[in-house]
Amino acid sequence: MYCPNQNLARKIVAKYGTPVFVTSKQYLESQVSTLKNAAPKNTKVFYAIKANYNPHIVKALKNAGLDGIDAVSPFEIEIAKKCGFTKSQILFTGNNSDDNELQDVLSHSVTQNIGSISELERLGKIQNNINVSIRFNPDIGAGETKQVVTGGSKSKFGINKKELPLVKEITSKYNLNVIGVHCHIGSGFYKTRVFRKAVRAILSIASNFKHLKFVDLGGGFGVRYDIESQSIDIKDFFSSIRSDLENFAKTNGNEFDVIVEPGKFLVAESTCLLTKVTNIKENGGTIFIGTDTGMNHIIRPALYSAHHEIINITSPDAEIKKVTVVGNICESSDILRKKIKMPMPKEGDILAILTAGAYCASMSSLYNLRPYATEVLADHDKVKRIRKRLNFKETLNGLGF
Repeated sequence: MYCPNQNLARKIVAKYGTPVFVTSKQYLESQVSTLKNAAPKNTKVFYAIKANYNPHIVKALKNAGLDGIDAVSPFEIEIAKKCGFTKSQILFTGNNSDDNELQDVLSHSVTQNIGSISELERLGKIQNNINVSIRFNPDIGAGETKQVVTGGSKSKFGINKKELPLVKEITSKYNLNVIGVHCHIGSGFYKTRVFRKAVRAILSIASNFKHLKFVDLGGGFGVRYDIESQSIDIKDFFSSIRSDLENFAKTNGNEFDVIVEPGKFLVAESTCLLTKVTNIKENGGTIFIGTDTGMNHIIRPALYSAHHEIINITSPDAEIKKVTVVGNICESSDILRKKIKMPMPKEGDILAILTAGAYCASMSSLYNLRPYATEVLADHDKVKRIRKRLNFKETLNGLGF
């Protein structure tokens, strides 16, 4: 879990102010290396770019050996190309795409990963005789919270196995060549048995297609949100499915790639959000620590009831007290962490909100018309700004006013 040391944090805050996301280039490189070293040789690592689309971060991952990009919108395809990925290195996993979006993606000549019968039928009508991948729901779901479970009977994602005959009918009708099958069970799972169960389910479905070039196992590998917690053993995850993949390879008869598409595993722990304590007050026995950031920059606590470790960088040796850290957004749900024990901050102290690299900056908003946070990339003790905090005039210009 990356956090700059006190001297570097002070240097960053002095130059760029707060709030500011700080990402470690070395941590990004390490995560790519860890994943690629653990996976079978025929595995390609595609990054779920929705986790953090900052092009400087994407480029750092690419330079570290990333194989491709999993995109969920046309703009994500565009930014992947700007970062140097070719059409063969991009997979589009749409979600309720209309015909215009399907056509837009076709213009990029990337493989589409289709997750509904309607989209499959409409894609075939728009253009036949093309390669496609099919996203199936393995009827298994897992995730840190119920809001991030993407598999199972109550999920909106993927095509049910019972609709397999219809998939075959449509792909045959429009001469759509199924070159891949895909599943994704959720964001943040920590048990190898759940992963293996999902892999077995998707391989069972994949056995119905004889010309596959890849099987995509999705992402969702768990990360640490507590300092005391242990990292998952990613080697154990891949070891648990090795025999299943080998057996499938024997029956499939063709060489194929295994694709994994992690988002948070690659970027979450690489980043922290530095924020300044602006106000301290007590109400009803609760000590509220007010900050200059909030749910406009880190929405996960409000949206998912997720929690992030928060440490006091300025006063690490202060008396330990139980406090509630809150943001500066005019919403009662703008609570960053409830009842956390930490060295008691004072106004002006700098706090670091950890594991903030995934689904924080990328989900930021201009709510309350507070600007996006600055983002910087740290290469050891060298720091480069990778996103500017816009002033009011620049923000207004973006609204075309």
